[in-house]
Amino acid sequence: VAYWVAEAATITASKPKVQEQELKLAKLTGLFVTTSEQLADSTMLESFARPAFISEFAFKVDDAMVRGTGAGIPQGILNADCLISVTKETGQQAATVLYENIKKMYIRMRPASRARAEWNINSEVWLQLWSLEQVIGTGGVPVFLPPGGASASPYGTLLGRPVVDIEHASALGTGGDIILADWNEYLLIQKGTIDEATSIHVYFDTDQQVFRWILRTNGRPLRTSALTPYKGTLTTSPFIDLQT
Repeated sequence: VAYWVAEAATITASKPKVQEQELKLAKLTGLFVTTSEQLADSTMLESFARPAFISEFAFKVDDAMVRGTGAGIPQGILNADCLISVTKETGQQAATVLYENIKKMYIRMRPASRARAEWNINSEVWLQLWSLEQVIGTGGVPVFLPPGGASASPYGTLLGRPVVDIEHASALGTGGDIILADWNEYLLIQKGTIDEATSIHVYFDTDQQVFRWILRTNGRPLRTSALTPYKGTLTTSPFIDLQT
């Protein structure tokens, strides 16, 4: 805590309160079994399997960061105590996203995180974003259009933050279909890189060869709860989603 003091006045001391957190490495594995004939007859098989498993590992880690339970796998932001779920509008039709939802999600984002935050959406949410409008009187005006209009790439910004669709976002109409996240507030630990090994002995009697990949990693949001603002009553967080 910092204090204003007069000249030559005694400076007030304060001690920080530190919360200890323990994060143990979890184990992500992959095993690929092939016959000697396949390896001999398909020259590209081994070179195909390696990048395929690396891609799958990345997919599994990303998915866990979004919705992991924290039990033997990373804790996802959708299961974190710091997540804020913005309440839907009264009478809001199912499987919709309204401009009011967007505005209320934005103001719940921690101010220090807004410059780094991004919208992560399910692909089905695009139709909702393209239909967003600000109601004025009996009509409305569009509030989200891709840069360059409909002829350009659909990616753009919403309230100044980039919109990125991800496979791990929930289906339209369920919590997690649209997320506002500051991923710099997520702690991901990893020991080394993916460990690769191969063996002809596991299935020696059937003339098969085994390829094995192991990654030791884990993660969780840095915050253990939503934050109470210095002024005001609405709590804020680095991770916001929309109520089902």
